[in-house]
Amino acid sequence: MCCKLKELAKTCFDGEVTLPKVTLWLIGIACLLGGIVYGLKTAPMTHGMMIGSNNGNNNGNNSGNDRKQEDEEEKASEDAELN
Repeated sequence: MCCKLKELAKTCFDGEVTLPKVTLWLIGIACLLGGIVYGLKTAPMTHGMMIGSNNGNNNGNNSGNDRKQEDEEEKASEDAELN
C-alpha cells in the first residue's frame, strides 16, 4: 500500500495526470456526499425536526379543538349576563 501511494505521488507531480472515468466519477460522488453530510451537520436546527405537514389534522394536539369549547363557554357567560 505504501509503495502504491509513493508511486501515485510521483506520477502526480511528474507532469500530466490521467484518470480513468470510473475514478473521476467516484471522486465526484464522494465530494458530493461529503458536502451533503457537512451541510447537514453545520445547518442550524432552529425549530427542530418536523415530519409531516401539519395541515388540517386537528386531533386534539393543537388548539383547534379547544376553541369550540371556549366559544361555547363565552356564549354561555354572555347569555347569563344578559339575563
